[in-house]
Amino acid sequence: MDEVLLPRERRDAVVFIGVDAADNVEFVKVYAVSEEKAKEALEKFFNARGLFPADYRLVSRGVENVKGKGAITTRTETSLSSALARLGLKLLSNGVLHLEGAETVYQLTLVSEELYSKLMEERAGRAKRRGLAISIAAAFSLGFSVLVVNLRAVNLRPLIPPGAVLLTEPEPDEVLRLMMEGKQVIVETVWPSKYMGLPFGVRVKIPPMSKEEFAEELKRRTGVSVERGLLEDYPEWLFNYRNLEFILQIFEKLVEKGVEKEEALEIAVMVNLGFIPSEFEGLSLKSKR
Repeated sequence: MDEVLLPRERRDAVVFIGVDAADNVEFVKVYAVSEEKAKEALEKFFNARGLFPADYRLVSRGVENVKGKGAITTRTETSLSSALARLGLKLLSNGVLHLEGAETVYQLTLVSEELYSKLMEERAGRAKRRGLAISIAAAFSLGFSVLVVNLRAVNLRPLIPPGAVLLTEPEPDEVLRLMMEGKQVIVETVWPSKYMGLPFGVRVKIPPMSKEEFAEELKRRTGVSVERGLLEDYPEWLFNYRNLEFILQIFEKLVEKGVEKEEALEIAVMVNLGFIPSEFEGLSLKSKR
């Protein structure tokens, strides 16, 4: 058997793989003392297993901080092992990489085209918000850099794994710099074309809320039934949680000033759309006294 496939004590590079029940290699991650050694180890591994580079997609590359670690083994990669297990894959390696005081290593991460397509198909099929949130958390936990087109304005911060960097509408140069430093970068945007060409391992698109979802959430949060025509002229791209919060803040301020709830909600929606009547002329400001 080729040396690169045998589990051994190593000081230049180690290869981790995720295999399915049929022993197909769906995931590959190489840690090495340098970029050159990482590429060399990857090439040797592909040749030894009879794998074709064209069947895999490079999703992450760069320097990774390993300060404080004495070695890299399957036991130190518990988060990766758990993430792969959720995909039905088992984590294996060709040994232990002894770091000998090194504070950084170079890593290459690849996934099979089949696994990549599977992840994209599963994501596209999810509709319910709870299911969508779980899917996003699972995607983040893989350790890849992620581009999130967040048209729903979902709060992503509770889903961010330790060590990952969340940026909202950053400059592409900043994203690329962090990627090259080996950071997992999660970019939140509504303008995905701005980041074309950057090597994101995963891309997630969260659609806006439907008119019905938006109306139901307003009703739940205010206790006021939403009249059918109230959202008739409201643009679809504004049906998100950010605008919902803006409307609720305006609504609460109006209620505090004594405006009846039904009228406060109508005014809040109009103000959010940019219609601000001069001192609310023509509007009945009924007090709750």
